[in-house]
Amino acid sequence: MLKKLVSLLLVAVLLSISSFSFAFANDVSKDKITNISSYMTWIKENTNKEEASKFVEQIKSLPLDKQEKFISYLNNADLMAKALTEKLEPGETKYLENGDISIMLNETNQNIKFNPLIKSNLAIQYRRATYTKYIEIFGIAILENVVWVDYSHDGNSILGIQGCDAVTTRNFIPVLSLSWSGLHSWGIGGTRAYASADITFSVLYQGSVTLGASEIGVWGDINNRADGWIKKL
Repeated sequence: MLKKLVSLLLVAVLLSISSFSFAFANDVSKDKITNISSYMTWIKENTNKEEASKFVEQIKSLPLDKQEKFISYLNNADLMAKALTEKLEPGETKYLENGDISIMLNETNQNIKFNPLIKSNLAIQYRRATYTKYIEIFGIAILENVVWVDYSHDGNSILGIQGCDAVTTRNFIPVLSLSWSGLHSWGIGGTRAYASADITFSVLYQGSVTLGASEIGVWGDINNRADGWIKKL
């Protein structure tokens, strides 16, 4: 019963963004990314100047046939949806289209500075565990989704969770709309600090809409290790 209720709620969330999705689809379908020139124009219009310049140079460095493939992959809603939902194990990289598209996971655990005005026990460590999913076409990153959690520990247990977030740091896929929800963290008193969020997406092109959702999570532990997970909803 609970599983059925969760499924119904997810469908409701997905349908709630569909009206926006179709409007977005109509905008995208107006020959915006039918060739590499229009794609680079879109990048310049929707990205800060410095990042857009670097990205455009990467695109220009590709041979003409790869530039054309690049656009065809972006316009393939089913392919983009598959890349977004592909299940990976920690440290694993998967490839689509004979290796042209790569999907990777990366985890880090770094020391962070806590409020310098607050004196704390030297035995307490403040850490940030980060979990990132990348999608690349011909080695050029087109999407980066990041989940992180800040936590403190004394080598024996998690003492506190100072913050967490889930963000899309790069989305160079014009037909893709993303929405984060359900961010939460837990783990105080245990040996791992956790954070997770749900990401809902719609991939749109020429009136067709492909919807989906995944849970993306991260953990950091008392040994300063980090990892995460991606679970299709």
